[in-house]
Amino acid sequence: MQDPTTALTTRVNALANQIFERVANLRIEHANNVSLFTRLTAHLGVIALVLIALLLSGIQIQAQQQPRNYDDPVAEQENLPEINLDPNANPQNDMRPGVVIFTSNPKKERRDVTKYAVKAGDNVSVIAARFGVTPDSVIWANGPLEDNPDALTIGQELVIPPVSGVLHLVQKGETVQSIATRFKADGTAIFNDPFNQTIHDFKSSPPVLAVNAYIMVPGGSKPIVVKKVQYSATTPQNAIKGTSNFQWPTAACISQLYWARHPGIDLANSKGTAVVATDAGYVEFVGWDNSGYGNMILVNHGNGAISRYAHLAAFAVEAGASVKKGQLIGRIGSTGRSTGPHLHFELIVNGIHRNPVGILKGNTPRRCYR
Repeated sequence: MQDPTTALTTRVNALANQIFERVANLRIEHANNVSLFTRLTAHLGVIALVLIALLLSGIQIQAQQQPRNYDDPVAEQENLPEINLDPNANPQNDMRPGVVIFTSNPKKERRDVTKYAVKAGDNVSVIAARFGVTPDSVIWANGPLEDNPDALTIGQELVIPPVSGVLHLVQKGETVQSIATRFKADGTAIFNDPFNQTIHDFKSSPPVLAVNAYIMVPGGSKPIVVKKVQYSATTPQNAIKGTSNFQWPTAACISQLYWARHPGIDLANSKGTAVVATDAGYVEFVGWDNSGYGNMILVNHGNGAISRYAHLAAFAVEAGASVKKGQLIGRIGSTGRSTGPHLHFELIVNGIHRNPVGILKGNTPRRCYR
């Protein structure tokens, strides 16, 4: 390929020769008494075109010389750097579901049910924040998520309600008042909801509800069923017991906090990031879990506490082994029902899930969404 500078020089020389020829022609025409105005108009027009061609040539050559970032190969990142933890973070601020901040343009108020296909890195909290509703509202509108909010797969279609509350399918014999009572909501809010007004006949007396159609219950709720975790109350006599001084199990950012229907925290980082035991204990389980956790480890700390590590890419321990606090036990992955690499971590005390944030010692990682 010809050097861009040489090409530009050649073109400039050729155009300069054309200018010299025009000047010579101008002298000849002057000798032949051609009108001065005619001669100037014709030759100045040609010279102007030559100058424009020179300018465009320079721009084209400059563009060719400018490196194109999109041509450069992008190396795949094997391991992301460890997250810098915020030393000023207050763990108490994470005791309730946080709001994921999006810097997108304000969206128009939604007045209809939206269908959404789950994308890589999504979780219920992120999806809810994207549509301006609570995580509970997303779960209640999608039955299978009520048992396991992490039961998401890429491409899975979710129903997103227009506002926070319970999106309910009307059954035969139900009334606005019975629905409001069932979900502990205000009947007036149901009547005033624009989405409901387009589907149900509220002008009739009594109001007529369309059976097997959605009705939005703004501010409604469903009861929380606290599930007790079954675990072995005893560990082998020679097993290492925990100190009840729990550390963070990996270097990552928090992509989903603990809340009533998500009994753990999600810690996101690249696949293969080290996962360590949050405290000393006895490895009670290592293997595949069919409920959605994928590759999972359970560590019994011998003091009524159990820690769960889910969605792992690899194991570094075997069931029946004792582990020390901070010992490598596995690697972050995306196995089971997962939309991206992260560690789902749970802390269970006497069979009851506890919020790890505020219990784990050390600086609380920053919030993020994958």
